[in-house]
Amino acid sequence: MRLQGVALALAGSLCVMAQAARADTQVFKRAGVWEAFGGTTNNGRLVCGVSSHGTGKYFGLKYFAGQRTLTIQLGSSDWRIKNGSNQQVMMQIDADAPWQAIATGMHFSDGDAGLEFTIRRKQVDKFMAEFRDGNQMVVRFPGADVSDWRANLDGSDVVSDSFLACLRAMGSAGETE
Repeated sequence: MRLQGVALALAGSLCVMAQAARADTQVFKRAGVWEAFGGTTNNGRLVCGVSSHGTGKYFGLKYFAGQRTLTIQLGSSDWRIKNGSNQQVMMQIDADAPWQAIATGMHFSDGDAGLEFTIRRKQVDKFMAEFRDGNQMVVRFPGADVSDWRANLDGSDVVSDSFLACLRAMGSAGETE
């Protein structure tokens, strides 16, 4: 019952924010170094996400309305990356098999460089289970002169619940690939 109330509240706030048609996100829940958020992007598109930032680094897991993938965004104030450039990324949670991708270079609205890759819809449940149950995530950048990133996943279960409630409120829970 409580989760339904949260989903309805999120749905209402997402509808109001969508009408504003400008970047406007709200943090729904914080736990550990993680936060769950939702709202609209700069172009008015609905978004739900989970993120962590600190020491000049950013990790974001985002679902954009209408997409059939989850988007992972990594950023660092120290990086120098060309938009559209490719970089291999390996992300591993505890002893689970690593997630491997070719990420694309991009820049955030604040000018910081970032990398972006997607997780297909049919893999979302597996990724979210690992993320919410994990203790530590390590991100590696093979072939680049960049140190591994390590993230404590304490609180990832709590923010995952809020992220999934945001997705349900957005109406994406029933989408499949």
